[in-house]
Amino acid sequence: MNAVAVVDDNKVKVVEAGALPHYTQLLSPERDETLQTEAARGLWMLAFKCRDSILKQPACLDGRYSLLTCCCNVKIMYKKRA
Repeated sequence: MNAVAVVDDNKVKVVEAGALPHYTQLLSPERDETLQTEAARGLWMLAFKCRDSILKQPACLDGRYSLLTCCCNVKIMYKKRA
């Protein structure tokens, strides 16, 4: 999904297709850290066009700590690559 969500024209389509609950499920602490990181990356990409839709997702607000942790991991991964 992230490969599709990279393109701005696709962001709204991805959200309208019902992807947000899938992203938020991947943020759960029971999931592998790699999946959590990819879900956070996907939500971050979608947020440029669909921020309000993301904030309306109860799981996004409930999983705020997981999302914050995953976003930090994404930043650390990018720093290591540089």
